[in-house]
Amino acid sequence: MKRIALICLMLTFVAGCTDFRQMYKPGVTRTQLNIDQGACNSDAAARYPPRIVTDWVPIYNSDGRIIGRHIEQYDINEARRREGARSCMIAGGYEWATIPFCKEEQTAGRSFAPITTLPALTTNICGLRTDSGRVLVDLSKPL
Repeated sequence: MKRIALICLMLTFVAGCTDFRQMYKPGVTRTQLNIDQGACNSDAAARYPPRIVTDWVPIYNSDGRIIGRHIEQYDINEARRREGARSCMIAGGYEWATIPFCKEEQTAGRSFAPITTLPALTTNICGLRTDSGRVLVDLSKPL
């Protein structure tokens, strides 16, 4: 059972290295995307403020007797806030997009300018990891 869990965890990490997901709307600038995301996050935070709940989880010994407690705190509105922000972005015309990272052979020896206005997604659009984070580039437009 542990082996299966380890394999699933490794596959998750590998899949996370080949592409990323983000809200996407062709024709929008990265700045506008950030502004819209911030507005949706603020709206969701106002609608679903943090509501911290404390749970006492019993700790059992090998005989099944309670020998202590473990305290867990969590925000029961976290999922609602995330869903509220996502719904707001979708209402604004955004949708989730899965964008692959560029492969070495696609970028070898060439330079690309980061995309500032999100284009329609094609096979030429991919992500690059940079020192300042990940950026989108269009492989059909090298510098």
